[in-house]
Amino acid sequence: MEKTVLILEDSRTQANIIIAMLSRLGWSAVHCESIRDAIESLGQVSVHAMMLDVFVGAHNTLLHVGRFRTLAPHIPMMLMTAGSSRETIEDTLKSARKTGADYIVKKPFTETLLRDIFASVTPDIATGKKRKHVLVIDDSSTVRTIAQRAYDAAGYRVSAAGSMEEAFSNVDIAHVDLVLCDVFMPGMGGFKGMRTIKTTWPKVQLISMSAGLDEQVSDNDALNATRRIGADAQIRKPFDAVDLIELSAALLDMAA
Repeated sequence: MEKTVLILEDSRTQANIIIAMLSRLGWSAVHCESIRDAIESLGQVSVHAMMLDVFVGAHNTLLHVGRFRTLAPHIPMMLMTAGSSRETIEDTLKSARKTGADYIVKKPFTETLLRDIFASVTPDIATGKKRKHVLVIDDSSTVRTIAQRAYDAAGYRVSAAGSMEEAFSNVDIAHVDLVLCDVFMPGMGGFKGMRTIKTTWPKVQLISMSAGLDEQVSDNDALNATRRIGADAQIRKPFDAVDLIELSAALLDMAA
């Protein structure tokens, strides 16, 4: 089955570059130069993914994401931006994350990044249903690996980061449904990071995890503190993979 991407991009040069990348990855493309044309095309052409530029002429596509979602609720959506003279790219990315898009990329991007993204969306396209997206944040590679394997085996789409800074600087981490976050980490740390998560993704389900901090703070005290900053549930480390998946599924069911 031929896979087709709807591209909204007002620069024909940039569109041709993206189309060439997609062709090498085995995808065809429908190119639209205006938001109106893109919306009309969704009603006329069968597509399997959308790549939407944030700034199209004088228009901001973020204001129309809801319309695109209504017309194509199960199609993976990627927002792409190089910023604009009206706001910094960081502000644009922050606003884009709140729209519920599946991926956000900063232009110019590489074919390798595009390949990784489309490899990730392939399972969703095959089933016609978007998987729930889980973000795991922990400075321990062992914990990240255990959690990733558990979520992957349970059918979730999984992203991982070793710090809060890494999670928020990774522009292809856009919409998330659930975040599993360690309390004590270098840098920004878990407490400040969890507040930022709730600001960036207001509807996200948040699970805090902790083994305490040496002899200074018990795991129970640490987890209790996260309740006051918005954590929806807590789990102690080390945790059982089955318990983690059951807790995550329960939270996502309640949020549905």
